[in-house]
Amino acid sequence: MSSSPRDDAQTIISHLAEIGPRRAGSPQEATVAAFVNVGLRRAGMGVTTHPLLVTPRRRQLYGIAAACGIFAALTAIILPLPAIALSFAAVIILALDAVGIPLARLGPSRSSQTIIGTQAISSDADAGPRVPRWRVVLLAPLDSPVVAEGIAALAGHTPAAAYARIIALALVALAALVDLLFPYRGWVLLAVPASILLALQIVAALRGPRPAAHDGGVGALTTLLLAAQRLRGLEHVEIWAVAVGATSLDSVGVEDLLNIYPFEPDHTLLIVLEELSGDQLRCRVCARAARQEVAGLVHAAADTLALSMGDVSAAMCGPLDEPLRRRGMRSLTLYSDDARRVVAGNRRANPHLSESATGLIAAIMGQLEDAG
Repeated sequence: MSSSPRDDAQTIISHLAEIGPRRAGSPQEATVAAFVNVGLRRAGMGVTTHPLLVTPRRRQLYGIAAACGIFAALTAIILPLPAIALSFAAVIILALDAVGIPLARLGPSRSSQTIIGTQAISSDADAGPRVPRWRVVLLAPLDSPVVAEGIAALAGHTPAAAYARIIALALVALAALVDLLFPYRGWVLLAVPASILLALQIVAALRGPRPAAHDGGVGALTTLLLAAQRLRGLEHVEIWAVAVGATSLDSVGVEDLLNIYPFEPDHTLLIVLEELSGDQLRCRVCARAARQEVAGLVHAAADTLALSMGDVSAAMCGPLDEPLRRRGMRSLTLYSDDARRVVAGNRRANPHLSESATGLIAAIMGQLEDAG
């Protein structure tokens, strides 16, 4: 690669663009995984590969739950108790899913992988190995982002979609229960609007999301590789660079990473690289752990670089940082265009944005190194 960071960024972006869209579990995603593997090795990192078996479990789960709700609504008059039990069980399952409880994976699996690069701290050969003061883990998606719009949004993971699923099923259970207690008064008709919503949710689960109009994952992977090249020779900060596969289907890759490597929350900072394809670099801290401290690191780094980023938000988490929030890990997310919005046009990755994000990460590392 060229010695210029801007040229390096453009080279990486061009290569990833030639590979094309990287659907979860596709040959293109595997090709990019190999490219990231080589890039991390060239940066002097030790690299390991962890296989993943991923299912679109949430869309299938939502479709099955909606089908159970419709069946309960249709049988509420003749079989009220089974209808109440079935719809109430579906409500409980969806409520567990909404709070992040691991549930059974339904349907066929797709093969993917996670690429993990590690850069140990510098140590004196005579003094022997030392324990790092900090571990900084950079996370980026291997696959291309997707968006759910229109009816497909009902099978999404947003709070509004989750509330709609739970309320529809709860309404079916309520209609069956009230009709059982007070028959012949038409209470069961409350299940009609709920059934319509549940039918739409089945359609949404079958339709699924579509590829995003822009591939911000290219910029995220570019930033990951640029940071791996730049962050060397640190004495107190150990660097991890992780490209997670099939993030558009499920967050199991991040969950497996946290299970295999139980990072200490008090000495680990996770930096999620989500969507980097626009012009303005932004940051959010959705994790509760040390939110003010993490935001302070970002502001200080941005001031050092004279980088305009706006306020550090506490917006809704995405598929990469939601598992981190649930585990109580301190984390921040860098992005430009929000993956949850529908964006018109086809933006390509911006090498300047990846270069700015890399500089911001390096400045944060510098603060942790000085504090070590």
